[in-house]
Amino acid sequence: MKTIALLLIAILALNGSGFSLQTSPPSAGPQTQTSEAKQAAKAKAEVQKRGIGEQSRVRVRMRDGTEVKGYINKVEENSFEVTDRKSGKVVAISYNDVNKVKGPGLSKAADIAIGVGILVGIVVGILIAVTPST
Repeated sequence: MKTIALLLIAILALNGSGFSLQTSPPSAGPQTQTSEAKQAAKAKAEVQKRGIGEQSRVRVRMRDGTEVKGYINKVEENSFEVTDRKSGKVVAISYNDVNKVKGPGLSKAADIAIGVGILVGIVVGILIAVTPST
């Protein structure tokens, strides 16, 4: 029983240290032009990486807090277009207005956390099955 407890403590300690990926909140001061330019360049690179067509589904979080869902159908120098699959509505989005471009599924951190949780469950199940009962 002690070995199981030590193993679980070690796994939890490693799990907690591996997922401390949170960033500090943004400062209250106004954003500089360079950070806005960096964010626009990052959004442009993400859009270009995904390509165009119905297979390039995205969720675009805008600076004003709104979210646009659909697929990328057109990429230009200063903007791109997202088409809603259900309604067919086309929205032109400037890279400067984008806060974040994400895919349609869970984030990598969430996928990793789920995988680690499943692995821990399997290890605990094996240890319980192997440990002789008293």
